[in-house]
Amino acid sequence: MLGWLRQSLRRRRYRQICRERIAMRFPLIQRDLDAAEPGFALVLGDSHAEFLCAHPLGPRPVVNGGVGGIGIGGYAARLPELYVPRRAGVAVMILGSNDLSVRTRPLSSEGIARFEAAALALMRWLRTHADRVVVLALPPIDQVPGQERETKAVEEYSARLERLAAETGCGFADPFSELREGSGWPAEALAKGLAKPGALSDGVHLADYGAVAKHMGALLA
Repeated sequence: MLGWLRQSLRRRRYRQICRERIAMRFPLIQRDLDAAEPGFALVLGDSHAEFLCAHPLGPRPVVNGGVGGIGIGGYAARLPELYVPRRAGVAVMILGSNDLSVRTRPLSSEGIARFEAAALALMRWLRTHADRVVVLALPPIDQVPGQERETKAVEEYSARLERLAAETGCGFADPFSELREGSGWPAEALAKGLAKPGALSDGVHLADYGAVAKHMGALLA
């Protein structure tokens, strides 16, 4: 009983931190969009986007549209808050890692439908505001006790993002392929979602964002 209560309190505190982070980040993203020159690169996503933008991503000026803790539906719902006064040359979308909780049943028909609807809204919005859009596969995860994430959803969601990207005229890339267990993308179903030993720092975040940022530079060129 005490273990369940502690876990519940941790989840509640985490959700509060995420809400505060989201409320803080969107005004900062808008500030940077207001100052961006035409042809800039927009990296839209969750904490992976935030951490990647801390590294050099090529010659274009970059607007960091990362919001730690946000899910794909949460980002889609808040798009009306963002105004893009000047068109981006390229936009990259990296979302989905915060949509893997087993409590939300991510592989249920309802969970998949929610994910696809939000992804489609985001891709269409980005296509409206950028000359070129690249959608990224979900990074791999580790199975960490207490985190309760659905590993197979990494593969399922990435495959659906790839299909939706093709349907909307977006590109698709997997700069995390070298971090996955197995032989890269595609690989065995479960292995697509699992990270190689040492690839992650905490079960979700990469141990070395700088290495992936080098791959990102080519996408943003």
